[in-house]
Amino acid sequence: MISLMAKIRQEHQSIAEKVAELSLETREFLSVTTAKRQEQAEKQAQELQAFYKDLQETSQQFLSETAQARIAQAEKQAQELLAFHKELQETSQQFLSETAQARIAQAEKQAQELLAFYQGVRETSQQFLSATAQARIAQAEKQAQELLAFHKELQETSQQFLSATADARTAQAKGQKESLLKFRQDLFVSIFG
Repeated sequence: MISLMAKIRQEHQSIAEKVAELSLETREFLSVTTAKRQEQAEKQAQELQAFYKDLQETSQQFLSETAQARIAQAEKQAQELLAFHKELQETSQQFLSETAQARIAQAEKQAQELLAFYQGVRETSQQFLSATAQARIAQAEKQAQELLAFHKELQETSQQFLSATADARTAQAKGQKESLLKFRQDLFVSIFG
């Protein structure tokens, strides 16, 4: 049961990490793609603008009405190309954003389902462990009471034994004291008469 819970926690953590990783990769991909396309469009626009400027300067000096018409056409094509690039960029961002959102939503749904399953398993495990723990606590309390009663009985028995031993030693000491006192008296009488 514990290994199952650990495995579920690992899977939940893995899914959460994958969601975060997917979100980060999507943002990075969008950022890199947008930056590259914007850089490319800016470069093309600058080149076209430089060409247009150079052509315009040359046209103002040398070219005829035909050249001016071509300049106008080139300017129109540049504007159309810029508009097409902008539309393509917006469409790409929208597509990538929708795809990323769908994946993130799917990952979040899976994470929620796994979390709900884990919570159900945890509640069931807690109920089982609670019943087992209560039985063990009751058994431990019973053993503690029995041990306390045994200790109390042993203490009372020890006190009785020590009391009886102390009385015997007191009587023995009293007898030895009387014998010693009598011996001294006899010795004193035998010496001094």
